[in-house]
Amino acid sequence: MKLSSRASLWINRAVLAATTLIFTMIGLRYIADPVRASAATGVTLSRGLAVTTTRVGFGAFPLAFAVFTLTCLLSQRRQRAGVILVLTVMTTAIVVRLVSMAADGAVAESSRLFIPEGLIFLLSCAGLLLDSARLRQPGGIA
Repeated sequence: MKLSSRASLWINRAVLAATTLIFTMIGLRYIADPVRASAATGVTLSRGLAVTTTRVGFGAFPLAFAVFTLTCLLSQRRQRAGVILVLTVMTTAIVVRLVSMAADGAVAESSRLFIPEGLIFLLSCAGLLLDSARLRQPGGIA
């Protein structure tokens, strides 16, 4: 197997492992204690409906995403699909963060999140480009 082929597999695995870990931590934090997790960002939850909505929106959805990326990590055939989803999520997050910064003003706490989001974005792009080259090779496995 060529070096670029091995590199694409390992980059994609790293992307999927990192996002699985990150989204598991986010999801569990909001499921376990949504009031404290929200308060850390300046949000106050004052009603039961707000707590439940936060558990689902900020807990269940990231946790479901983590489960999906984990299943993609464990199956070489699904790795590409998982990395495409990660790239889609990171691109969306970066665009929304930029729009929010323009509308709400740059906030240091929000701006620093560009680093991990950008890193995952770049690694996802690199992994997918190398994987595309691997698939174009004779005998490349889809």
